[in-house]
Amino acid sequence: MPAISLNVPTASGTIKLEASPSKPLFILGRNGTGKSALVQSFVSQLGGRATYLPGSRPSHFDQEFLQITPFSRKQLGNNLLTWDSMPDTRWKSFSGTSRNEKAVHDLTAAELQFKVDAANEIAREGKDSAAVVRLEAKISPLDRVNALLKQGGLPVSVAIETAELKAVRDGSTYSIAKMSDGERIALVLIAEVVAARTKLFLIDEPELHLHRAITLPLIGAIMRENSEGTFIVSTHELELVASYPQSSVAVVRSCSWMAANKCVWEVDTIADVSDLPENVRVDILGARSKILFVEGTVSSLDGRLYALLFPNASVRPLETCREVERAVAGLQGIKDLHHCKVFGMIDGDGMSQEQIATFESKNVYPLPVNCVESLYYADEVLAAIAKRQGENIGVDQQILLGEAKTNAIAALDPEETVSHLASRVAERQLRDSLLQHLPSRSDLVSGNSPGISLSLSSPYPAELARLKLLRAGKDLSGIVSRYPVRESRVLDALAKGLRFPGRADYERAVLRLLSLDDALCNALRSKLGALALMLA
Repeated sequence: MPAISLNVPTASGTIKLEASPSKPLFILGRNGTGKSALVQSFVSQLGGRATYLPGSRPSHFDQEFLQITPFSRKQLGNNLLTWDSMPDTRWKSFSGTSRNEKAVHDLTAAELQFKVDAANEIAREGKDSAAVVRLEAKISPLDRVNALLKQGGLPVSVAIETAELKAVRDGSTYSIAKMSDGERIALVLIAEVVAARTKLFLIDEPELHLHRAITLPLIGAIMRENSEGTFIVSTHELELVASYPQSSVAVVRSCSWMAANKCVWEVDTIADVSDLPENVRVDILGARSKILFVEGTVSSLDGRLYALLFPNASVRPLETCREVERAVAGLQGIKDLHHCKVFGMIDGDGMSQEQIATFESKNVYPLPVNCVESLYYADEVLAAIAKRQGENIGVDQQILLGEAKTNAIAALDPEETVSHLASRVAERQLRDSLLQHLPSRSDLVSGNSPGISLSLSSPYPAELARLKLLRAGKDLSGIVSRYPVRESRVLDALAKGLRFPGRADYERAVLRLLSLDDALCNALRSKLGALALMLA
């Protein structure tokens, strides 16, 4: 089968995507970017030449015993040509469960025809007929379906009894309508391909109702089973794409509806996914056109906050500052392959201006405050939360806020707490100073630095005096923005002063409020300087 070419309207003109038996086309993108609409537009372009499995397909049958007949099957085929060309098919199931019945009907008919053809051939040619070999080889449509179910790790098979397709499991035979959701979806997917009357397949989200441990081997097996077929698959399963390094990939970033049934897409194409290093595929495929790597874990505060502040970017948490720096540098080094804009955000952690400038030159932006907690407990956020909490519990917001700040300053009374916080900032300052005086690798190799001798004054006394001055002036904002207060009781005191059971409850309330309050989001964005403008 020759390669097919498909048109994709974009704001700057039409681009073409290609697919062939040797090079499947995967359509990737986040939810809401327009993947299903794009696949459905391909159905209209192909005019009935493809077998289409829409994402809106149901996973069940209406009756235990299928009602479809050869005549109604023919009528349904004609109707599907009309329905599948309608834009609303991407979200509405015009055919109900009849598409599932069609798949089972076609599989049953193909199996019976295979056996009838073999019987007729044996009757004509005798026991030496090639049909005997075909039957013994177990390559009938039903044999192929059962082999694929097994490859997908599904503990069920199918058989024909009294001219009906039945499920078989653990020695029991029962209606396929009583299979699990995942088993029925898998059966319909397999049947559509095995019994198809075309060699071109458009599949929207094959992973629906399937556990990913089943999706990957099953879809891979289905595609390999029909090696002469051309597959166009819209999916969220990035590992499925990675298992086909010779595939073409279209990453759908967004879509804009110009009219009721007219859409333009923002699409990046990756001609050969094998060109992407394995460790960056997940960061590229399915991401928005802007990617922000942040310092933290998946469950940390950072990712959740930045996802709210920067809805136009894909936020990827990494555990350390070094990992963020490497990820940004790695993707910038292959930017011609992925077309994404890549940024990093790390904790400020008391960095010097020189250190900040060095990071920013690499597209990695230190927070202008010590760490992400400085944003969660910023003055604007505390005031907004106090107002909401006061309304909920019937206490004046100024009283709540005053109590919270008094408690927080009191949490700094122990001298060992002040000493610890000051020493942490001083430690960072001293480390930065040492690094600035270290010779470069080239100096070491050339011998220009035969010895290293440094004499640095400790920044700790000045930092301790500074923190004590802030404490005496009850400058909570200055303390929270400069010092790692998460290593003290300050944040717990703030949360409890605002009548929350603990920090976790307070921080969840902040995320809820940010999801509703655009003005508060803008206030926090304004604290992040140039990066906020680039990620807008």
